[in-house]
Amino acid sequence: MNKSKLVIAMLLGGALSACSSISSESSMASKFDVDGFKTEVEDGRLWVFEEGSEELAFFKEHGEPAKQFTNIGAGPEGMTVKAASQESLDKYLEAISGGSDFDIEGFKTKVEDGRLWVFEEGSENLAFFEEHGEPAKQFTSIGTGPNGMTVKAASQETLDKYLSTYK
Repeated sequence: MNKSKLVIAMLLGGALSACSSISSESSMASKFDVDGFKTEVEDGRLWVFEEGSEELAFFKEHGEPAKQFTNIGAGPEGMTVKAASQESLDKYLEAISGGSDFDIEGFKTKVEDGRLWVFEEGSENLAFFEEHGEPAKQFTSIGTGPNGMTVKAASQETLDKYLSTYK
């Protein structure tokens, strides 16, 4: 009789353990995950990691990395977004914008180094940026863009037009 109780207890224990591991795995998914990215909310801030990355594994095992990149208020629901690399942060912000949240009629946008670059659609400045990166001459408006982002442009006129149209 004792053996049967022991076997039943072991089976129940194994079943409960399996249920809890399935439960914890499904709770790992965040409502802020997007294709290619895993997210974790910690202390009210949204941590973003490229799926399967070493940074994600490190975060799960050790917590916040010593080196981190932050974009205040630029995430979903106005959350501060943090990542282990600026590249991952920029890719995530572009992914959540769907390439269109910041684009408005007549303008194309790019997120780079946590800042929103704006260009008039089809402009030489856009072509230059896509081929060579940031221009030597740039105009900046700190914290005035969507989600409080800093906005940059190759001309003051483009910057002013975008900001007046976006708002």
